[in-house]
Amino acid sequence: MLPARPLGPDARGQWVQRWTSPEWTQAADDWVRCRLAEYGRRISGVPVTYRARFWSVVRCYPTVEGLVWLKENNPGHRFEAGLVAVLAQLAPDDVIVPIAVDRERSRMLSDDQGSTLTRPDVADQATRRTVVQALARLQCTLLGRVDTAEHPGIIELAPITAGDRVRAVVHEWAALQPDHPLRPEPALLRRAARAADVLDRRTASLSNAAPLDLEINDVYPANIFADRSTGVLRLRFFDFGNAVRGHPFVSLHGFLDSVVEWTGASLSHAHREALYEAYLAVWRDRLDADPYVLRQDLATTEALVGVHRLVSWLRLVPYADSLELQARAEIPHQYLATVAEIAG
Repeated sequence: MLPARPLGPDARGQWVQRWTSPEWTQAADDWVRCRLAEYGRRISGVPVTYRARFWSVVRCYPTVEGLVWLKENNPGHRFEAGLVAVLAQLAPDDVIVPIAVDRERSRMLSDDQGSTLTRPDVADQATRRTVVQALARLQCTLLGRVDTAEHPGIIELAPITAGDRVRAVVHEWAALQPDHPLRPEPALLRRAARAADVLDRRTASLSNAAPLDLEINDVYPANIFADRSTGVLRLRFFDFGNAVRGHPFVSLHGFLDSVVEWTGASLSHAHREALYEAYLAVWRDRLDADPYVLRQDLATTEALVGVHRLVSWLRLVPYADSLELQARAEIPHQYLATVAEIAG
């Protein structure tokens, strides 16, 4: 069994308190026990709550066949369990396939899939190329096949509305009391307001070659299982709780940002361009579009990463108590700062 991860700064908030309570733990264990029994399986050891944050909890159970994982989400990301069930039907080789799903509780149970991508993986250009190609293939497989209206909570973020989304956040946060945890420094709000104008100009040039679709919005190395058991790297994506309906190309930029974060070094121009080409090559086989237009659209959508992450995180705010907001305010502030960077 893996050791439990330490609780975070939101440990005294309502959600972590709920998810570490004896009452919730017993109910969750009973649910897992029943779901496993449907497949002739059983819990064979002591479960561990591996990670509890105010946005979700992950609990691990040993079975004879291997570990299984329970995840339950904050209501702000309540759509994930149902979404994963649909994705598993459409792309069973590319995403986790849950053993059981409870849409009402935003809860799912899945088998352990081994290790995720490591820092050496992320530093390797050949592995990065494999990731971006696998991402593009998954996106093309799903294109037009996921009805996000059936998953309440998935927000639509048409690129042309990005500037207005940022202005709305700036306006709302500027009106907060000075001691409110979400109230950022005035300078950040001013820069974000200027960035909204830049977003208006940039998104106006986007074509409709790639339609709005599921934007995973969290293609992070730790959210990609890496199976090497056959000698060939096979990837399986998971963690779709941040998904939005938006321009699918934003998912690539999110992954490349995580590469820079994990390696602590910028991607060289040659490496970045090679990854762009590998990604777009898959899309060119799927879309009847001018390659030059796709390349221009890919460049334009880079500015949307911070907006998508910010808007996704804001879905949690109505369900957070004051302690949770205080403990985690740096996350949305950082996303807003990322948006503000495009103002120069």
